[in-house]
Parts: sequence; C-alpha cells; structure tokens
Amino acid sequence: MNTATYMQGYLFTTLVVCGLAQYFTGVSAFLWLPFLLALGMVLLLPLQTRYSPLHLDHSTTLLLVLFAGFFLLALLTTLLQNGVAVAIVGMKNELALSLIFPALLLGFCRESQIYRITRCFYWVFYLQIPVVLYQILVVVPHRVAVKGEFEKWDSVVGTFGGDPLGGGNTGALGMFCLLIMLLKLSEFKYGLTSKGSLALHLLLAFGLCVLGEIKFVIFLAPLLLALVWLSPSYIRGMKSFDLKKLLLIALGLALILALAVIILAASYSSAFGAGQTNGALDLFLDSLSYIFDPHHINPDTGELGRMTTFFFWAANADLHGFSNVLFGYGLNTTNHGSTVAPGYLNLVFNVLLDSTSLSMMLWELGLAGSVLFIALFGGACVLAWPKPLLERAAMSEADVRLVSYQPAFVAFTIACLLSLPYSQLLMLIPMLQFLFYFVLGAMLVIRNAVYQVAQSGEAQ
Repeated sequence: MNTATYMQGYLFTTLVVCGLAQYFTGVSAFLWLPFLLALGMVLLLPLQTRYSPLHLDHSTTLLLVLFAGFFLLALLTTLLQNGVAVAIVGMKNELALSLIFPALLLGFCRESQIYRITRCFYWVFYLQIPVVLYQILVVVPHRVAVKGEFEKWDSVVGTFGGDPLGGGNTGALGMFCLLIMLLKLSEFKYGLTSKGSLALHLLLAFGLCVLGEIKFVIFLAPLLLALVWLSPSYIRGMKSFDLKKLLLIALGLALILALAVIILAASYSSAFGAGQTNGALDLFLDSLSYIFDPHHINPDTGELGRMTTFFFWAANADLHGFSNVLFGYGLNTTNHGSTVAPGYLNLVFNVLLDSTSLSMMLWELGLAGSVLFIALFGGACVLAWPKPLLERAAMSEADVRLVSYQPAFVAFTIACLLSLPYSQLLMLIPMLQFLFYFVLGAMLVIRNAVYQVAQSGEAQ
C-alpha cells in the first residue's frame, strides 16, 4: 500500500467526511473513524517495505523516548484508576491520534509524500467555501428563528462537524484557516505564489474566522504571520525579511483585523438587541472580559471560565491525595460529553472542568503529564526551527516548496500549544488533533531530510 495514499484518505476522512456525516446525521459514532485509522497506521508501520535505512539522530530519538513516556504515563494512570473501558474511551477521545506523530517519525511517510499530503490541505480549504455558504444561507437563519438572534454563534463550522442547532467545531475550522494562511504566506516569502493568490487566501481564511466569531485566531494570526515572515530558512542566502513587504503585509493585516473587530462588535450589538445602553465596541470588549475572570462560573451550564479552571484545579486537585496532583485522575475523567464513560469529576464538583485543554490535562494527567506534553512538543518546535543548510540552485521547485512549509508548521504548532489554556479542542476534537500531530510529525520528517542532504553534501 502507498502510505501517502493512506494518509490522504485519512486526511479527507477526518477533515471532511466525519464532520459532514456528524453534522447532517447527528451520529457521533463517525468520530471513531480517525481513531481506527490511527491504529491502522501503527499496525501498517512494521509491514512497510523500506528502500533505505531509517536515520534518527539523538535529538529525534530523545523525542520518541519522551513521547513513549508520556503515552505510557497517560495509559497506566487511566488503567490503574478507572479500568479498561474508560481507558479505551479516553484513548479514542484524547490520545489515540497522537500516534500519528511517532508513526511519521519512524518512516510511515517520506518527505516527498509529506509534500503531496500537505498540498491536499488547500483542496480541503476550498471545500469549506460552499459548505460555509450553505450554513450561512440555510442553517443560521433556521437556528436564529428557533433559538433567537444570539444563538447564531458556532453555526459556521465548515466540514468540521457539530450540531446545527447546538453549536459546532468553529475553533477547529479557525485553526485550519490559520494553517492555510501560514502556508500561503510562507510560499509567498519563498517566491512560490503571487501577491493576488496570497491576498485571496488571507481574505477568505480571515473571512471564515470572522463568520465563525473565532476571536483566538483573529487576534493571534497577525503575530504568527509575522513570525513566519521573520523566521530563518533552510536555504542559504535568503533574507530574513524585506522591510517594504513586511510593512505592506502588516498594514493589510491591521486593516483586516480592525474590520473584523468592527464586524464582530456590530454583530454582538445586533444580537443583544436594542435595549442595551452600551455601544457596540463596549459589548465586544465585555464579551472578552470573562476570559480573564478568575472566578467565572456560568450559572446556566456550570462551565468554568478559562482563567477560573486553573485556580479551581490549584484549589481542589488533591481531592484523593498529592499523587493525583502529580499524575492526575486518568483520561476522560473530566469529559462531560462522553456518552460511554462521562467524566466523574464533573459530578463530584458539580461544575464542568473540561473548558480548556490545559484544565483537562492538569486534572487527568497531573503536573507530570502536562509538563511532559508541553516540553515534548515545545522541544519539537525548537528542534525543527530552520537553519541555513542548503543551496537553492541545487533544489527543484518542489523541494523549495517543501522546505517553505517548515516555518508555517512550526508557527501552527506554537498556535496549538497557545490554545491549551483557551479551548478544549486539542484534547477532544479529532479534526484539530489530526492537524496538530500530522504537522508535528511532518516538520520533523522535513528537518531530518534536510539534515541528511546537508550531511551528504559535506561528505562529498
């Protein structure tokens, strides 16, 4: 079997088929498919025919060892405290797709196959446009008619799934749009795409984020785009930045950001109705204030605010002793949405603890697991940071395009890590999990390929 074809099928199944099937049928069982395909990768890995030996340096081997330690810690903590059934459900919901990372590192796909798979992201992005148009023209009016003006949020989810009347995975759509923006800007920096194509992709991606009211991506995108533009390259002699282009891009992003804030503020004003005395901008800023409130609890749902989750964990994590502070209570113990094994900690405290991924990790994996997770994948970003090693004259256009993806991949990984204290997506939503772990593995495959080429060139 061609493993690139397998990964392309995995990509479209996770980012398109599962979300649409769940969205239109309401059957969440489709979300087992990414879990099963991740297990399939692991089973196929030893059956591969290798045409060249696998090269792993000490740094990459250390990452694999750290990952094995993290995975075993999560699995054993859950098995010992909650049994086999909860361990299987927890694996499916939160951990199984992380196996994509070591599978890629151990040679499931070569760098040329990573190139082909990454190009597929653009086709998935283009598919979002007709789906989002349908959701705006059909789903949003129906939801507003049934539930009221303010309930329109989370209706625009693209192919990333959810409940048309109860909200969906807008955050995962926003993170995917962020990845597309980062990839396209990096291609432009390397001279591989035109200004028109860059502008079109940035406008479409930003527009989807505004329609979905994805504030995290809207405010973070300019910083990460600047990081991509200023990042070094694997190609010798490339400018770190062109001041004129940098100023133009910064001006364009500032205008788009200002327009996004204005549109969101006007939308909030419309949703809250005419009885409000505050202006549109005041309403928008008020919508952000709860994020930083250390004592916010939603009285209707019991959901803790984002900042509140950390303080609540610090005050109550030693419910069964200090060992649980260090190693947690096991996977899925905070997941209130699970039908097979709902998290019992939510029932104990009578609040929802799974508001953010960081809160879930602290409760389920403890300080040890959380620190190991952040250190492992933060270290991967440091390791994959580009250094000038190659000559552009000796590279094909496909090679240049492949290495152009590296700064975008690193920036996207940083974005996912920054989302840990903001949203629960990275721990629960298979679409974002797939993107995160694929990007992590891909950037290290590219890094290892570049270092091998550079070393072989020095040997000659």
